Amino acid sequence: MKSISFNVVKHKAIYLGIAGAMVILSLALVFLKGFNLGIDFESGLSVSVKIDDQNVGIEDVRKALSGIDGVRVQNIGASDDGRYQIRMKLSAGQDQRSAESLISRNLETRFKSFTQLESNFIGAKFSSSLITGSIKAVAIALALILVYVWIRFKVAYAISSILALIHDVILMLGFISISGFEISSTTIAAILTIIGYSLNNTIVIFDRVREKIRMDYKQDIALVMDFGVNSSLTRTTYSSITTLLAVIPLAVLSSGDVRSFAVCMIFGVIVGTYSSNFVATNILFLLGKNQAFDIMKQEEEDDLSDAAMARRMLEDDDKGRKKKRKEDNGPKILV
Repeated sequence: MKSISFNVVKHKAIYLGIAGAMVILSLALVFLKGFNLGIDFESGLSVSVKIDDQNVGIEDVRKALSGIDGVRVQNIGASDDGRYQIRMKLSAGQDQRSAESLISRNLETRFKSFTQLESNFIGAKFSSSLITGSIKAVAIALALILVYVWIRFKVAYAISSILALIHDVILMLGFISISGFEISSTTIAAILTIIGYSLNNTIVIFDRVREKIRMDYKQDIALVMDFGVNSSLTRTTYSSITTLLAVIPLAVLSSGDVRSFAVCMIFGVIVGTYSSNFVATNILFLLGKNQAFDIMKQEEEDDLSDAAMARRMLEDDDKGRKKKRKEDNGPKILV
């Protein structure tokens, strides 16, 4: 057996306590601080401009537009490219053309030359449907995962993996809230990506657990869980490091939506790795001890491989011979 580096089950109270505390903190952030909704989820105008003056920075653009309520400015590309994305909410009775004119007038008063590159308007109806669609996408993804894991493994595995994924999603939402990143199509894509990444790690660990149980369904369930984590720990670590090496440069060198996606991915990889190893396995341990979800008993009943059948036949045959010998050696009544 592979040596145990982490006693996951032994310290389950600590690991699950940390996870629970982070979930409560994230929910508090979401309800108290809320989200910075992007133009995708909030009706408004998004205008991309290029300012030719090389001495102009993003703070200069923000000062020029400071008189407009609800305006936000971001760099596009490198900070010295002179390209900026301007987003603003539209007030009652204001349309796209009047909002564009308002932005242009404010920029003209401060800068000699600028070019409007692109303009996008998101209506209230479209943004509302996009919010609903995003919520449905996450819910459908979790539901399909539940069915998949249920079919491939057992109900206890499915419940454990879903609870771990819900933990990941809640922590991601809390991080997005406290970091101030916009909730947009990009951040929803990051959440869905992390769901898939975390599930992949969890499935690998559960496979190790199931294989170990099938080898000997009479062993201690705590040792089985520890073995599942430790036997896949190297693979999980290398996978996480490789993913981080790919997204860290994006987080450092990019800006705008690409940077927010990369930063969310970094946080999600760390959280997903933790939940796969220390949350999902401990939930499975707690469920697996319950009579209704007893994974050791289920694997014993469902393992119909040739080797298992042969082993059971030998065990039954051995028990039969012992019983017969006991009966033969018992007291005889002579008549």
